[in-house]
Amino acid sequence: MATNGFEFAGSLNRAGATPTIHDLPVDGTGAYAVGDLTLLNSSGQLAAVTSTMTEVTAVIQEARAALGAADGDIVKAAIITSDQIWKCSMDATTTSAVVGYTKTCDVADANTLDADDISNGSAIFWKSGTDDEGNILAYVLFSDTTFGNT
Repeated sequence: MATNGFEFAGSLNRAGATPTIHDLPVDGTGAYAVGDLTLLNSSGQLAAVTSTMTEVTAVIQEARAALGAADGDIVKAAIITSDQIWKCSMDATTTSAVVGYTKTCDVADANTLDADDISNGSAIFWKSGTDDEGNILAYVLFSDTTFGNT
């Protein structure tokens, strides 16, 4: 089945621990869906990653509708660390990403990986499958995480 954005799939250290969930403010008054990939901005708020993916912070775990939303609303978010594996559907049925070698997977939007853009992002391709829509289901690690950098 197609994923609902980014979903936690495991970790390299096999500890089986789930991500830390933290209450954080979100930027703007737009909608946020469960599975949206985000980055902390200079105001200390999570903003959706919608174009080239560089550093990432968290995955939204609690939807926020745009209707009645206020800038700075608090939502639950799963903190991303570099040893976690996340799965997400890509936007095509094929990709030229190579497991382990491709360290530059990028996003098409906040909840879909871009199958054709493997030169600008910061996700490392771990393995693949196929979702129920025939698109690539990718498992990735994030090389540049807010709480994993020094």
